[in-house]
Amino acid sequence: MIASRRQFLKLTATAAGTVFLPVGEDVAGAAPQPGESPHFFLMIVLDGGADPTYMFDARPLSMTRAGLVQNYLGEEPRPWMGRNGTSTLATRLVTPLAAYHDRFSVINGVFMTPGFDGHLQNMNFLFSGNPFGGESFVPHLNAADVGRASDSLDAITLTEPPTANLTNVSSVVHLMPKSLGQLAERLRQAEPADSKDPLQSFIRQRTEFAGEGSGRTAAGARMMLTGIERARDLHQKLRTIKAPSLSHSPEQQSIGLIAECFRLALARSAIFVLREPFDVHAADQAKRQPLLFESAIGRVTALLKGLIETPFDAKRSMLDVTTFMVTSEFGRTLRARNMPIDGTGTHHNQFGNSILIGGKGVRSGFVVGSTDLIHEKEAVSASHRAIDPMLEKAIGRPFDFKTLKPRPDLPATLELTDHITIGSVVNTVYSLFDAPRHRHRLLGRNLPAAPVLEGLLT
Repeated sequence: MIASRRQFLKLTATAAGTVFLPVGEDVAGAAPQPGESPHFFLMIVLDGGADPTYMFDARPLSMTRAGLVQNYLGEEPRPWMGRNGTSTLATRLVTPLAAYHDRFSVINGVFMTPGFDGHLQNMNFLFSGNPFGGESFVPHLNAADVGRASDSLDAITLTEPPTANLTNVSSVVHLMPKSLGQLAERLRQAEPADSKDPLQSFIRQRTEFAGEGSGRTAAGARMMLTGIERARDLHQKLRTIKAPSLSHSPEQQSIGLIAECFRLALARSAIFVLREPFDVHAADQAKRQPLLFESAIGRVTALLKGLIETPFDAKRSMLDVTTFMVTSEFGRTLRARNMPIDGTGTHHNQFGNSILIGGKGVRSGFVVGSTDLIHEKEAVSASHRAIDPMLEKAIGRPFDFKTLKPRPDLPATLELTDHITIGSVVNTVYSLFDAPRHRHRLLGRNLPAAPVLEGLLT
């Protein structure tokens, strides 16, 4: 059947509204290359600046009694032991994750940006390594220079995409279980577009003409032309996709959709943004954090459980073929200045974040890194006082990348080469996906690449 002009435009509009992000419009899918071991990436973002002290970087109640850190849970944290001999304090709120202790590793004390403390700046830095935005690292995991099929989507987002100024997300698309099921049903009722159809030939010719020359209009037309060329393959894949049951939880639906997209090679990465009111500057907001983190950790646990229990094929689970990472754009201060400890919120802390990483290629069950200010009598380095004179922020300790252990020294000056940075975490992910060295993030201008956490690689 050859689609009429009206049918063609209607189907095209439906697909564009469902699949395309505002910043781009690339489409397609591709099977893994012969001999290639399937490897995918899932990034879970706790948007808004989650407080690590309610998770895996907790503080004893003696710190609260000393007026140094707010704690509205009011319970003594417990040690969370790593298989590598390093431990951290964790609150009871992470109990749901305890059953999966050996499925992920905890990285504490991560420096996000060298100095910027805004949400957008740190989200930009998380994805691109630049506080003002740029190329996201996620599409690089699917790039031709790492031997991946260049005609698959770089990523899908299961929720609204993260707010960041990213320039290479034309192949990062927003898919939802409900809309995907409707789209698949519509596409099953229609034949794929015929390249010999006069209408499609006309559209292709006009798009090719618009794509000549330079400028944003021409660049957009070239992207549209790429989409037209790949539409038939995408049509064939989307019409066969099985939408998750809407009776399942949102997390079950999300993992089900990710599994379908990964199996069909529609995409090789997925991004799940967990938007909770983590930005708790006011005391009344901060006092709700126990309930907030109980909900958030429950959702993260459900996603991890889904990866473990959902099969990728007859021999492997989704976790066997997927590397996952859980992070926020930054951590939070221990308290807010000039407020009583039992009535304080918290501000942004770009110098001490916590990240979870696990799945394919990752040595799990480890605790890596640490922040300072872990008890009320601790001596603080001069480098800490230089960037945080009021001691409001827990800051990542100097780190030994060979042993994966914090160092005991108190440096006089801050040297990023001595700390875990988000660049090191991203470069570790790059290494897992065999990205070339020119992709690796530098610690700064005239500084080397951020060290890979080699001890976390299997």
